[in-house]
Amino acid sequence: MTQSNPVQESQHAKGKEATRKQVRPSLKSTSSRKCKHCGAEIELNVEFCPFCGKKLVDYCTFCGAPMDASDTVCEECGMPAEGTVCPKCGTFNVRSFCRKCNEPLTRAAARAIEKAKEDPKVQQAAKLMDRAAELEEQLENAAEGTQQAEARQEYQHVVKDINKLFEEMLPPAGSTPQEQYNYYSARKVAIETVRKVTKTTRTGWVCNYCGCFHSKPSDCAEPWHGGTWIYETEEEVIVTKEYQYEE
Repeated sequence: MTQSNPVQESQHAKGKEATRKQVRPSLKSTSSRKCKHCGAEIELNVEFCPFCGKKLVDYCTFCGAPMDASDTVCEECGMPAEGTVCPKCGTFNVRSFCRKCNEPLTRAAARAIEKAKEDPKVQQAAKLMDRAAELEEQLENAAEGTQQAEARQEYQHVVKDINKLFEEMLPPAGSTPQEQYNYYSARKVAIETVRKVTKTTRTGWVCNYCGCFHSKPSDCAEPWHGGTWIYETEEEVIVTKEYQYEE
């Protein structure tokens, strides 16, 4: 079971708050309206109907360019008006980055990533996240004493520095909602989670008749004497990535 990570939880919360405040309109309004396509009662500021999935706004959700209701493709960025499927993980999206795997889906998203790679704050945050992971492993394996206390103190300082860096990452003034979304998505710091899985495989059968190894009981001349299945276990390491600013 993956243990809770204070660094991930802190950055996840900050990313969610930043995205809510700067990218999306508030969905907490008590006002509502009816979907013009299916007539369902929906919240006032939603861009797509949660019941029929139809688009409700007159702009491209990928780049923000104006669109007519009859347009099926945005003339500005070339993305489908109703959304697209991520080629990497198959998730349906209506924005420039995949909401599941963070794959860039538009040229603007790819450019945002290139800019983020050159951002000193992103580079520094990535290094600090790596150090935090190393310290977590030390704290998990170290015995109580001076060494553990020092590791815990350093870990707290690293977490504080990471939080400060993420608070300082703000999109340029005057950015559109779509540009702000791309800015934050491009600065997601990937956290690698390592877990071990034990796999058991049945490799053969040893008969009681002569003690020979067979691939299956029917290979034995007299299988009715019974036998024993032989199993082989192996440990597989699986590495997954999680991101701070998930939707």
